[in-house]
Amino acid sequence: MKNLSAFIVPFLLLVSCVSHDLNKTVDCSLSDLSLSINSVTMATSCSTTDGSIHIEVSGGKQPYAYLLNSEVQPSGTFTNLHAGIYSVGVRDANGCDTVLTNITVMAQDFSFTTQLQADDQCLSDNGSVVIEVSDGNPPYNYSINGGGFSETNAFSGLSNGDHVVVVKDNQDCTIALNITVPRGNTGVSWLSDIKPIIEKSCAISGCHNGTTRTDLRVYSNASKHAAEIKKLTRDRSMPFDGSIPQSQIDLISCWVDDGAHEN
Repeated sequence: MKNLSAFIVPFLLLVSCVSHDLNKTVDCSLSDLSLSINSVTMATSCSTTDGSIHIEVSGGKQPYAYLLNSEVQPSGTFTNLHAGIYSVGVRDANGCDTVLTNITVMAQDFSFTTQLQADDQCLSDNGSVVIEVSDGNPPYNYSINGGGFSETNAFSGLSNGDHVVVVKDNQDCTIALNITVPRGNTGVSWLSDIKPIIEKSCAISGCHNGTTRTDLRVYSNASKHAAEIKKLTRDRSMPFDGSIPQSQIDLISCWVDDGAHEN
């Protein structure tokens, strides 16, 4: 029984590592899936829902799933839209996706612009947005992410990603702006931030230390699989015990989003 136990432990470790074998995942960074805007039709007024967005998709693997503000839609023609700002996207059968953000649908009597500042901090937030509204029925009040309304049209300290700004005029006509704050270059370092995480949590016995799996301590290997490492750490299937804290997962994501540089 002692000899059997000695065999089972390393075997289980090996199986656990294989469950997130980098070579078994689709590298979406190599996908030719593409998305473009074919047309945008404005709404006739602030209160009507007759705006539309039509997208064109090519490449990837069909069938496609079409997305409007991350919600699955039956086709790439999005109709019955209020004036506002939207994100549109597509996901293919391989699970790869591409998204276009900050797509504006104006109304004939309600127009607006946004000034976005990227969030270039990895573990804190410094993105911002300023909303400028014209036409309609001023004065305007603004709310962000479900908060209370005020006359403030500038919001700071925002994380990269999606936020909803609601604009309300003096006739209580409201417009939802689904803005996306872009990610700026965060400067996360391979040598100082990422390699130590890999050495401690990934390049362990039987797993990504170069014996049975790709040695991720080597920059050329890690950069080649950067998109997969980001995906697998974010869904907590890598490392196999899911032991790294969220802050380290975020650092890996920032490094990959920056371009996975050898810095």
